[in-house]
Amino acid sequence: MAKTNDALAQQRALRRRRRSRQLLGAVVCLLVVIGAVSVVTTGAGLVAKAFDDTDEKLAYEQRLMTLVGFDPVPFDSLDEANQNTLLSALIWETLANVDKDALEHDDLGAPYLPTLELDKTAASLYGPDYKFTYETFEDRGLTYTYDEERSAFLVPITSAISDYYPQVEKIRREGDTQRVTVGYLSQYNEDGSLILNTSEITPVKYYDYIFTRNDGNYYLSAIVSSDMTASSSSEETDSADSVPNAQDQLMEQLAPETDSQVTSASAAE
Repeated sequence: MAKTNDALAQQRALRRRRRSRQLLGAVVCLLVVIGAVSVVTTGAGLVAKAFDDTDEKLAYEQRLMTLVGFDPVPFDSLDEANQNTLLSALIWETLANVDKDALEHDDLGAPYLPTLELDKTAASLYGPDYKFTYETFEDRGLTYTYDEERSAFLVPITSAISDYYPQVEKIRREGDTQRVTVGYLSQYNEDGSLILNTSEITPVKYYDYIFTRNDGNYYLSAIVSSDMTASSSSEETDSADSVPNAQDQLMEQLAPETDSQVTSASAAE
């Protein structure tokens, strides 16, 4: 009888151990599944983040805002570019980012923009090695007078007229260069009428802006024709949602600063 009870006790203990092992195995399997799902989800998020270049596109749009507005003729190197176009864009870009109250002005209120400030702006876009030759020049009907004694340009009292503003479509890395495809947006139809519905604004042309790596940074070195055309469908981008803001920013940058300046410009005209 005692042997029978011992046998039953052993069988019960064996069943308990078997159930414990089965429960432990189930818990381990569940943890493995949860871990696998977590790894896949995290990995997918990291991959998506790695391929999301929205912030980089927006950064390039801000960086190219003024230059695109002056619609530069394509060039294979900076030495071949229209220097007057680059300089006028450089002047207005710099003027938009300096303390205008700290600048010296002439009797009509026109500001003298020091070339030292121009050098800083030029270095940020074209690199520290590229230098402009500063002298009086004309561009788009405006005269920029260079004052050698002040080492500054006398900037006309008016608003620079922007033809386009940028929408970056894609960024491709090619060795030590970045090929930034830029769509040119305009608020005007071909007949000159204003496009009231901003959702209808689409690029009228495309150019590839080539940025070359130098000491860890990328600087503009060329503007060339793009494979994209105005009739082709561009890649989806969040930049299109910010079209009105981009134009407003550009016009705000290029607008006159005071009513007195506007009055003086009207009188001059």
